[in-house]
Amino acid sequence: MAENQTVYDVIIAGAGMAGLSLLWQIRQSGLNHLQILVLDPDEKKVNDRTWSFWETEPGPFEHLVYRSWKEVRVTSAEGTVLDIPLGDYRYKTIRGIDLYRFMDRQIAEDPQTWRLTTTVLGVESRQNEVSVQTEDGAYRGKILFDSTYRLPLTDPQATHLLQHFLGYVIRTPRPAFHPERPDLMNFQVPETGDCRFMYILPFSETEALVEYTLFTEKLLEESAYADVLKDWIATHLGLTDFEILEREFGVIPMSDEPVNEFPFPHVIRIGTAGGYTNPSTGYTFRSTQKRIAQIVDQFSKTGQWRPTGPVRQARFDFYASVLLGVLAQRRTKASRVFWTLYTRNPIDRIFRFLDGESQIQEEARIMSSAPWFPFTASGWNVMVNTIKRHMPFL
Repeated sequence: MAENQTVYDVIIAGAGMAGLSLLWQIRQSGLNHLQILVLDPDEKKVNDRTWSFWETEPGPFEHLVYRSWKEVRVTSAEGTVLDIPLGDYRYKTIRGIDLYRFMDRQIAEDPQTWRLTTTVLGVESRQNEVSVQTEDGAYRGKILFDSTYRLPLTDPQATHLLQHFLGYVIRTPRPAFHPERPDLMNFQVPETGDCRFMYILPFSETEALVEYTLFTEKLLEESAYADVLKDWIATHLGLTDFEILEREFGVIPMSDEPVNEFPFPHVIRIGTAGGYTNPSTGYTFRSTQKRIAQIVDQFSKTGQWRPTGPVRQARFDFYASVLLGVLAQRRTKASRVFWTLYTRNPIDRIFRFLDGESQIQEEARIMSSAPWFPFTASGWNVMVNTIKRHMPFL
């Protein structure tokens, strides 16, 4: 097909959380003159995602926050409950459909933004621009932001897991939930040596997202998720007559394989494709907002999109690799790892640590609270694999 002769200032491949966040932050920064083309194969008319995160200040999508909580709950495998006040933090949730609808309206009202429903087939980086090949032809841009790239997960020196989950938004005939606190991790599920837990976001006493989450190497058979989920709801909530309002299934790569955020001239990968996902937890939303803010700020000040500095400092990548290794190699029960983390550290220290914003002394306290032998063995393994990656001749 012929190549479109318009040269867009920005092309965004992928109208998911990362791509739409970039578009919103560009416009909020006052860069209203930029011509932006958004490409995505789906129109996104259903609530297929729920993004949850913690923060102390209002974020760029504060007006879309569906629920916000002042405390959270963690439940051990033995059924011990730990309710954790969040202090200055708030745990927040944004529904995918709310973000999609809001940004649809913004795009419709923006004369400098165009959206096409099409699939990206390839990218050609040229001297001063990039050409994006799609099912409907090729489009030229000064910069491409790509959230569609799939991590290969093939590095033999890296650790690879998948975070996969099935969740139901259910409505119950009688009160069944505590709307004032979500259950971040409920480990009262059959333990098989890997990491499995229930995640509950209560929207009211009779409505909640109940999600069966696993950190494993392979996906389950489709029916296995639903069987465990329905059995857990029946056993622990005493419900068999609930109504399923929505269904959410997702897969997030959890890997410490090196990610190239800037693979070609005029191409920047964003979101999970750019390495924004925390490898050991799967949380992506807030790190994406932070990194995109740096990218937009850099362009506003210098006219160049590429920011200085990495997504995370190297030591935080090391910490994530160590925890990922403990989980992947099943060096100890995952329920023990996370229960120890939450019971031996204040929640603000944990959040700063996971956000890559903690100080060395805080990190030392977190490390000292972890099971010593599993984490030491995993840390040694991470260092050996790092050496092998950089010195393959050894």
